[in-house]
Amino acid sequence: MNEKGNYSNVPSRYVQGQPQLSKSDIFGVLQNERRRRILELLYEQEKLSIRSLSEEIARLESGAEEPSSSIRKSIYISLLQTHIPKMESLNVITYNREKDSVELLPAAHDFDHYIETVKKGDIPWCQFYLGLSTFAVVGSFAILTELVKWITSSQWMFFISIIFLASSLTHMHQVCKREE
Repeated sequence: MNEKGNYSNVPSRYVQGQPQLSKSDIFGVLQNERRRRILELLYEQEKLSIRSLSEEIARLESGAEEPSSSIRKSIYISLLQTHIPKMESLNVITYNREKDSVELLPAAHDFDHYIETVKKGDIPWCQFYLGLSTFAVVGSFAILTELVKWITSSQWMFFISIIFLASSLTHMHQVCKREE
C-alpha cells in the first residue's frame, strides 16, 4: 500500500487525498453494460452478493421475471471472472469473498457525472430540463406573437426564472443527498 492508503498498482491520481480515476478508466468501466448495471444496482442497494447481482442482471437482460438457470450461471461466472475483478482493480468496488458481498468504494463517485440512475417511473434530469426549456420557448413565442395576452413578457420571464431556480435547487439537493 502506498502513503495515501490505496493500492499502489491502481492507476489513479489524487485530488485532496481522494483517488480519482482517469477518463479512460471511467469509460473502460462504462463501456460494458453489465458493469454499468453493477454500478446502478450498488447505487441503489450499497451492498449486494454476486448471486443477487447476477440474478438481477439476468432479469434485466432477459426481460423475464425468472430467467433460466443457464443465463443466471453465465452472468454469475462473467461477474466473478471478469467484471468484479476489473472494477475491484480500479478501486471502484470491493469484493469480500468470505461474506460474498460487493460494495461501492469512494472512487465510484467519479462516475456520478457520467451516469444518472433513474428510479422506475421517474425521468432523467436532462429530459426534465429539455421539457422545461421547450415550455419556456413555446410560452415566450406565444407571448411575443400576442397569442397569449393575459400575461406580460416580464411576468413570464419572472415565472420561468422561478421555475428554473426551483428545479435547479431540487436537482442540487438530490445530488447532494446521493453523495452522502
